[in-house]
Amino acid sequence: MVKSLDPKKIKSAQRALEVLEYFSDARPTATVMDIARSMGYPQSSTSELLNCLVSLGYLDRDRDARTYRPTARVAVIGSSVQPELFRKGRLLAILDHLSEEAGVTVTLAHKVGMSMQHIHVVRAAESDSEIPAATGLATSAPGKALLATFDPNLVRKLVHRINAEAPEGAARICATELADELRACAIQGYALHVEDGQASLSMLLSQARDAHALVLTIHGEATMFEAHRDWLLQMVRGAIARLTNPSMSRPLIETPLIETGVAEPVRRFA
Repeated sequence: MVKSLDPKKIKSAQRALEVLEYFSDARPTATVMDIARSMGYPQSSTSELLNCLVSLGYLDRDRDARTYRPTARVAVIGSSVQPELFRKGRLLAILDHLSEEAGVTVTLAHKVGMSMQHIHVVRAAESDSEIPAATGLATSAPGKALLATFDPNLVRKLVHRINAEAPEGAARICATELADELRACAIQGYALHVEDGQASLSMLLSQARDAHALVLTIHGEATMFEAHRDWLLQMVRGAIARLTNPSMSRPLIETPLIETGVAEPVRRFA
């Protein structure tokens, strides 16, 4: 007989991972109260969890400042996963460069169940828009970029499941319309989603057959995407080309975005 998992242990494991994901370039350190308020955890259990992560070597504690920060153990914990992109590759550095050059927010996502989960976000310097932790598999640019590579029969089954599990009153997905859209995505090589004045453009990263599929997406104002879509496409394709060909050292693109009459090309938006 298979024993069911202890809900308390599941919650503890979830909270430990959420704490590690809390830290970022913008939040390199944090106090107990910072994390407790952000996560909605009780202060006492948050303090106990942080102390546990310190004892395991995942966090370092500054007793004078009463702050915590991740250790190198966090950085190497997943170093064996897709080493050609992460351990040996330049994926994260290229995403940083793409965001800076194009002035857009860049995300990396993968499929989790019936949704696409953003596992890495590089926020544009001037952006204040929120990137959700996850988006719909059949209703977002990352999801459509991935589904465009799936067998159409499998897509129909996924749509049936998504519709069956949708809450009452939620809009249903039309399998025929989605199939037409996915065929267009496959032909053009990218997926574009525009909603509420914001746009997302996604492309699947070229990877080994047995690798976990990853989708690169850029996010920004819809007006910017409409005016400069070709240039943005060049930027994203250039970034992916540099991932698949590490010997490339030239800029993401060599043509200027705007003819300015000066020698230096303009690669960013004002």
